[in-house]
Amino acid sequence: MGYLAPMVRLLALLLLVAAPAFAGSKGDWFASLYTGEGVELRNDERVFTLFAIFNAMGFDQGPVTRRDPIPKVIYHPVRQQVRGRVIGGDPEVRKAADAFFDAHPTVLRKYLSYALASDQPPFATGAKAKDLQDLKGLEQLLAKAWTGWKLEELMGAVQTDYRKVLKSYLAGTDFPIARARGMLKVPETTEALIVVNLLDSQDQVRAVLGDGGEAFLIVGPSDKPNVEGVIREFARLWVEPAVARQVGKWAGGVVVLREAQAAGAPEQSLQDYATATITQAIALRAVEANDAAFEAAAARGYYGIKDISKLFDEGNPLDTIVVDAMQKIETRRPAKK
Repeated sequence: MGYLAPMVRLLALLLLVAAPAFAGSKGDWFASLYTGEGVELRNDERVFTLFAIFNAMGFDQGPVTRRDPIPKVIYHPVRQQVRGRVIGGDPEVRKAADAFFDAHPTVLRKYLSYALASDQPPFATGAKAKDLQDLKGLEQLLAKAWTGWKLEELMGAVQTDYRKVLKSYLAGTDFPIARARGMLKVPETTEALIVVNLLDSQDQVRAVLGDGGEAFLIVGPSDKPNVEGVIREFARLWVEPAVARQVGKWAGGVVVLREAQAAGAPEQSLQDYATATITQAIALRAVEANDAAFEAAAARGYYGIKDISKLFDEGNPLDTIVVDAMQKIETRRPAKK
């Protein structure tokens, strides 16, 4: 950020100092905080509304503390409060959501991309990008939920919880994001925004690119700021497409994947596994993790992860690094006994 950094730090300080003065106002909900290097920290009505719908329609991922006779899932208190409102709220919203989901069966990440490319409430306009038009009309469902479930009122009731999480990310994110940018050669003009989403599952981070090229990093609840998760997802935005272009060249990948799964890696496809390994390497390097963290990742099936992190020192194009990383994964896995 150069000469802008002092100004941004002053703005962040002023926002923090002023927060109690308008904590009960509608305007506070829309206010952003900024780190010293200008990473925006914010809440987002579109994300809140989308995940309120998901929770009402059966999204129940979270830590399970009891399996029998029925699973007991632990939710963040805010998520529990919102679920109580929307599950018992206007049933017409759930009917509309059920019909829309039946007609548009696609991955959650695409729904998130569409929502973040749509207008804020009252959701007058949806996403314009061609690759999102198969979800056209989602903005109408968001508007129906926003009104029918009185979500503006509900958001106001939980804003203190959101602001507390936002503040926890003010420190400790600038250096890792800057380092990941450098490793991936992502220009500083590509804005990074951290969005808090307490309606998601524990320790979940999701990332999508906005229609302006900005990186939305949506963080779920966690016991402490999930900086490593933020960096993994930030890196995935660039690593995943490169892996998709190169993974077909990995002749020995299927065997490696089976061995990695046996060691504990949960990924089911070769593309997801290669992406997870490379993004973890970037994240651990960016947060300056110790050797034990790299060794623990390797023990879980992410082989050669420390060697992969060093590939980014060579200045090669990302596609070249991906090919080299796949080779490292294969040659660094433990020898069979």
